[in-house]
Amino acid sequence: MEVYRILSNVHTHTTFSDGRDTAEGMLRAALAKGFHTLGFSDHGHADYDDCSMPVETEPRYRNEIRRLKEEYAGRIHVLLGYEHDWLSPANVSEYDYWIESVHYVPKDGQLWCVDATRERQVEACRTLYGGDMYALCRDYFRTVCQSVEGTGADILGHIELVMKFNEARDLFDDADPRYLAPALECAELAARSGRLIEINTGAVAKGYRTRPYPGEAMLRRIAACGGRILFSSDCHNSDWLDCGFTDAVALAKACGFRTAWEYRGGEPAEYPL
Repeated sequence: MEVYRILSNVHTHTTFSDGRDTAEGMLRAALAKGFHTLGFSDHGHADYDDCSMPVETEPRYRNEIRRLKEEYAGRIHVLLGYEHDWLSPANVSEYDYWIESVHYVPKDGQLWCVDATRERQVEACRTLYGGDMYALCRDYFRTVCQSVEGTGADILGHIELVMKFNEARDLFDDADPRYLAPALECAELAARSGRLIEINTGAVAKGYRTRPYPGEAMLRRIAACGGRILFSSDCHNSDWLDCGFTDAVALAKACGFRTAWEYRGGEPAEYPL
């Protein structure tokens, strides 16, 4: 049976934020892979996040992507997107689409970063949660649920990011009811929101994981609730534009999905898996 080849990615990062490649370099790599659509989604400004674009950079980012959209018209669809951190008040009104993501979680007047390093996650657990990793995970999923309920975004980004450094399941057991209860509640809320839910292979590309997130338990709940999925590689390096897509599709099918969505030009379209 022929496997659908995904030739669209709308979660990418360039040198405007924390990516390796220029926007045009990323676009040329997408063309070489035969992509029909590439969306740029550099990190929008957040004054607590060193990976985000400074406020003064955002107009240059918009102008460059609009230039590429015009210059490459007829060869590939180029979209001007934005990855917004839930805690940032940044304006998203000038973009073709945007991704809502939780990278930071508030706790006792502080912010801890979900995806900085394994060591920083462990330190946040020790200093803010008294060593209780399940309490940390509950706060993470509570924040994701708040973002799902409060956002107007087109796409929900990496809603199980807290698993990034837990490939060996040595930080916490993701089958433990203390983890599963808030995780599945979040999965159901995301599915019922009607927004596109990203299956993200970024941690696979970076060597932290062998499988994408959300994982099987959350994906099965999303499928059971009629949620819509989209594949992305959270690309920070043009070599990773389609990283892990084949395995991600296999995972989605094993979890009960028969269709997925991708951007074709400016609109998402459904296709069979």
